[in-house]
Amino acid sequence: MFRINLLSRILGAAAPPQAANDASNLAPAHTVPPAPAVTAPAYPDPLATSLKTQGDAMVQYGARLLVIRELLGALAAGLPPAAQAGVERRFRVRVDQLLALTDDRGLPAEFHDTLLAEINYYLGELKR
Repeated sequence: MFRINLLSRILGAAAPPQAANDASNLAPAHTVPPAPAVTAPAYPDPLATSLKTQGDAMVQYGARLLVIRELLGALAAGLPPAAQAGVERRFRVRVDQLLALTDDRGLPAEFHDTLLAEINYYLGELKR
């Protein structure tokens, strides 16, 4: 039978007080050697390095997309109204094709939300 005070020593907690006539006190106590000290490795964790690299790449990608978005918004605003209407019609046809493709895929809701938000942003820019 495993003694409570032995378990408490292993876990580093104080053992509950026991009665003097407790039968568990009769079992010999086994000593457990202390666990070796864990030191931090001298080299960077590969997972942490990979996550940092991927995070940096996502931030850079986001910055590039923002610049492209602003460029396209400026181009749309600079078009004459007749050209804006033609671009809007062609854009809607292409968006319908894109939405048909994405409906067949198991993409997360965040993807669809972002896609629709971007579509609506550019349609709004073309209507200005």
